[in-house]
Amino acid sequence: MPSTPVFGTFKSLFHRPPLDGSLTIPQKYDWHYEHNRDHPVFYFQVGDGRSGVIKDVVLNYGHLVPAAHQAGWYVSRMTGVSIQSIGVKKPVIGIMAASDAITLFTTALGVMRAGLLVYLISPRNSAVAIAHMLSTMQSRHLILSSEPHIQHLGREAVAEMKTRQGIDLRTSAMPRFEDLFHCTPENVSSHNIPSFVPLPVRNDDLDSLMAIVHSSGSTGFPKAVVWTSQMQLQMARLTVQSKLDWRAEILAIHGLPMYHIAGFNHITQMPASGMVLGVFCPTNSTKIATPESCFQGIVDSSASCAFVVPSHIEAWSKEPSKIKHLLQLKTLAYGSAPIDRTVGDHLTQIGVRLCTIYGSSETALTSDYFPEILGDDWQYFAPNSICKDNIRFRSLGDGTVELIVLSNASFRTAMTNTVYNGCDAYATKDVLEPHPSKQGLWRLVGRLDDQIVLSTGEKTNPGPLESILRTHPMVKDSIIFGRGHMQNGILVAPKDEFRFDLQDAKKMKAFLDAIWPRIEQMNAYAPSHSHLSKEMILIEDPKRPFQFTSKGLPRRSAVLAEYDTDIEALYAAVEASSAPNINVPTQWTPESTYDFVKQLVHSVMRLKVDADQDFFQYGCDSLQATWIRNAVMKALHSAKVLPQDKELPSNIVYDYPTLDSLTKVVLQVVSLKPGETVKVFDEKDLLAFVGRYTAELPKEVVLLTGSTGSLGSVVLARLVAMDSVGKIYAFNRPMSTKTVDIQRDCLKLREYDENIATSPKIVYVDGTLTVDGMNVRDKLLEDEIRSSITHIIHNAWRVDWKVSLNTFQDCVDGVLGLTKFALSSPRQTAPRLLFVSSIAVLLNYHGEAALELPVVDPKIPLGQGYGEGKWAAETILNAARERTRLRPIIVRIGQISGGANGGWNQSDWVPAIVKSSVTLGCFPMLKGVCSWLGVEDVAGALIDARNSEHSTLHLIHHRPMAWDVLAQVCARELSLRLVPYPEWFAKLKTSVEHEVDAARRKALPAGMLLEFLEANLHRRDAEGVETFGFTHVSVDRMLEVSRTLREVKPIEADDVKLWLSFWRSIGFL
Repeated sequence: MPSTPVFGTFKSLFHRPPLDGSLTIPQKYDWHYEHNRDHPVFYFQVGDGRSGVIKDVVLNYGHLVPAAHQAGWYVSRMTGVSIQSIGVKKPVIGIMAASDAITLFTTALGVMRAGLLVYLISPRNSAVAIAHMLSTMQSRHLILSSEPHIQHLGREAVAEMKTRQGIDLRTSAMPRFEDLFHCTPENVSSHNIPSFVPLPVRNDDLDSLMAIVHSSGSTGFPKAVVWTSQMQLQMARLTVQSKLDWRAEILAIHGLPMYHIAGFNHITQMPASGMVLGVFCPTNSTKIATPESCFQGIVDSSASCAFVVPSHIEAWSKEPSKIKHLLQLKTLAYGSAPIDRTVGDHLTQIGVRLCTIYGSSETALTSDYFPEILGDDWQYFAPNSICKDNIRFRSLGDGTVELIVLSNASFRTAMTNTVYNGCDAYATKDVLEPHPSKQGLWRLVGRLDDQIVLSTGEKTNPGPLESILRTHPMVKDSIIFGRGHMQNGILVAPKDEFRFDLQDAKKMKAFLDAIWPRIEQMNAYAPSHSHLSKEMILIEDPKRPFQFTSKGLPRRSAVLAEYDTDIEALYAAVEASSAPNINVPTQWTPESTYDFVKQLVHSVMRLKVDADQDFFQYGCDSLQATWIRNAVMKALHSAKVLPQDKELPSNIVYDYPTLDSLTKVVLQVVSLKPGETVKVFDEKDLLAFVGRYTAELPKEVVLLTGSTGSLGSVVLARLVAMDSVGKIYAFNRPMSTKTVDIQRDCLKLREYDENIATSPKIVYVDGTLTVDGMNVRDKLLEDEIRSSITHIIHNAWRVDWKVSLNTFQDCVDGVLGLTKFALSSPRQTAPRLLFVSSIAVLLNYHGEAALELPVVDPKIPLGQGYGEGKWAAETILNAARERTRLRPIIVRIGQISGGANGGWNQSDWVPAIVKSSVTLGCFPMLKGVCSWLGVEDVAGALIDARNSEHSTLHLIHHRPMAWDVLAQVCARELSLRLVPYPEWFAKLKTSVEHEVDAARRKALPAGMLLEFLEANLHRRDAEGVETFGFTHVSVDRMLEVSRTLREVKPIEADDVKLWLSFWRSIGFL
């Protein structure tokens, strides 16, 4: 059987939390952070972006819990709800997202931990239904993931609530994995768990409301189902009583959407049991859960158990290679819908350990969770030990029963809808049949309310939909069918005066055309999985009229039994064709094939997509994908270009989900010769695939402050050269000379093309930064910047090592102003603000290499105004990160050396030492090293870091140069003696103190740095130690982020010669 030896040690080390009701489920996660921090919770695989190697990634409680707290703060900021003021009545936060399982799981957990009531909404609902659901629960905020169809549905729901109910529904963006975990998925294992601000402790009890899921809606719109803390605790206890010891066992749930109760339930089961969930790798785009991808997920995660939807099992049963792996699983569980009996019987007879899990949103699980394997009785279940004393069976008079669950102190249901023998209860309307010979075993055979459960697990409530069609003047009645199939159909009875001979094709078409607009009204009302197509309409045979009850309603069971053969024949026919009225090309040219595919897709999706737009990003579901594939296959069969005994791959629409790519596949099939196979994807296609998406990416718009400085000029030049950057606002203080002219001179000095300064990408902005933002005369320009920027690189800062903190007041004010300005952006995601800070904030740090973390202790930067000012700015930005939606990046830079042409600002301390040494006739010797970094490399690394998920980074050379390299080159090139540092300093100090000639003082610029240079006399002089007391810092995170830094070459003698040459060229030496 699959095993994961790496998790074996965790089984014995796992400490089980108390299940006595003293801790709520969210509190159990906090408990695990203290007692089981290293215990795994999620397992997935990800391809390494640099090497292409597949990596196993494990998230543990140490990763998950801080991320959940971060999610709670995030949602609080987005919704404007003050967590500290939440009372007993919790605000309801709706979440509608197609996000990956981990991100949605973590966000929902964080919302609950913050004391808010999370409402998980399926994106398969209509906008009308979503508006109704939110207004019913008095929710005024909806969090949406970024997929186009989710955004579109959200906008429609907002409009619906405003138009129909006058309610303003606020929306905000679903957080990404990186927002919560502060790293990318592939870097989780190497990422240091960040410190976090815990959410306030809440004193919830067993009756506290914790989460809302929703039913499918038995009489109309879906109903909210509110889970209390007690219901969650019941589920936790049930998992512990499972036949399986779940500690460190991997359960694959790749196909279970986290917004569905089957997926969301694991938020209660994981902390009680110690299980590990196998899921897809978190991505910022929807991962489609196909039979193929979910099976691969089971294999890749080395799962020993799997919980899947029935339709996937049915698909896998057709492939011997997949059955071989299923035989290795300890248990293969399914729920929510039936499995074709012949499939289940076949799998269990050959040894697959198949079992059914039964429950509902209203009652939670009433079967065991992963019960004992029953072999041939795989369809049956027994009530679990937690609820069995509350289970009642109401006889229906035909050998079947309705399951009823009592709700009392010992077992609580989410709602009650009846009174049974004097006790509040929930009548499930599920029809069960007892095992013919084994007492206590039951199987689900139907629904009292005729709710239809598709093979995908989705449910359709036919009553409201049938009532819409019943209003058509030509329709007497109708019955929707589809239990156990992938899609619904409808049987329509015309009124007596509109009946016709079913063999009359002309009348059949006229009738279908007449009622089709009303069917479209039904589809607009229904969730997408309940939509009907023209192919799935059956018309009542006049020779077999509907049977009706005394109330005038169709006898549903009797009618469906009468038409069972017709219904199954219809499904068989539709499996070969799913798109009517699409003309098959007579000649399969690129143009005609594209037109055919376009018409087909638009017809099936009822939505127009462009040539390169992904169907699934615009709402295409598994049913529609099947229709498209079958229709293409039928067309190819009818054109005799694909033999009747050949089929297209079942995943073809998933693999090629655009009009362009699907057209290419069809054309290749058409051109196949006997014996050839389709080669539909090669290296060029892969590059074109990526290129198509990158070309469509929106351009970055950057606000760069201090563009006319040494570093700023190089950053500007690099940004101009980047295809991904569309515009740069170069912000500088107003000057007497035109900024563009100054910029041109700065670039020319560093031997860059001066014409870069007039690039159409650059917009020069003159102004000052204040606490209120950007002081720009042109307010229209200011608004343009606010609404368009995606990034801010704040480089402008006064450089003066001798003045106090007060002198940097304007600089600190500017950081606050930029923070406010970024937060005023109307964009859904605030601009990324990168602040160029300095290693000077670590002035008084002692110990091992300083980590890339915020500096909390104000004593560390104390003693130098420059570093104190930078620290104040960092502190402001860190506070903004915690309290707002801003995600700033702080980059502490060390010493910047000369550029590609040797250009090094002559006012810096190193040039001052060199020039003064020329005057003194000698150069100082030291044993330390210099972690200096060229200005081009600094600029490149800053740009690399502009989207970093790390809040703090260090930027110095990770392969430092020995001071001796500098000393030897300077001595040789400038004809200087090498002397010990104390001797050199004494000579400098004497010369400065006794020199009265102004020209000679100018020739000794190091004289302005006596205090700084004297401090070096008292520091340790040793190999490998930073010269002049610069703090030793870690650059691990920056190396992870920046390719520029990873590839930078060590500084060598030739670089020193370039610096000297530059200083000579400008007359400095």
